[in-house]
Amino acid sequence: MELVIDATILFTGLIGKGVTKKIMFSKSVELCSPEALFNEAEEHKFRIKILSGLSSAELEMLLVQLKDAIRIFPMPEYEKFLNEANSLISDPDDTEYLALSLALNKCPIWSNDPHLKKQTLVKVFTTKELAEFLKSKNLF
Repeated sequence: MELVIDATILFTGLIGKGVTKKIMFSKSVELCSPEALFNEAEEHKFRIKILSGLSSAELEMLLVQLKDAIRIFPMPEYEKFLNEANSLISDPDDTEYLALSLALNKCPIWSNDPHLKKQTLVKVFTTKELAEFLKSKNLF
């Protein structure tokens, strides 16, 4: 199952040890994201390190694993959808995720941000909803 993953999910996966991390590394999902995702992770690396309790080396190793697990799309591949995405949601920080979803034929988005669910063009799964969906399909 292909999904666009947003930064809040990435941060939860980096910090936690629960279902988010398990889904992120599941063979049942193919994660995609705009190129800005790991730039955002780099900006918040110090905070992630503190909250996760990981050493610098452990955090770097986890980031490398996630970079291998998440297919990153450069801006030109979804740029023409940015205006439409911007008109559909109120948070400009999430425009790129919605634009990428639109570029990928309305690929579902994995996000816990409630404002993304206000638009009705693209399916948005919270972590809880995604876990339930994957379990219902015997994928998790």
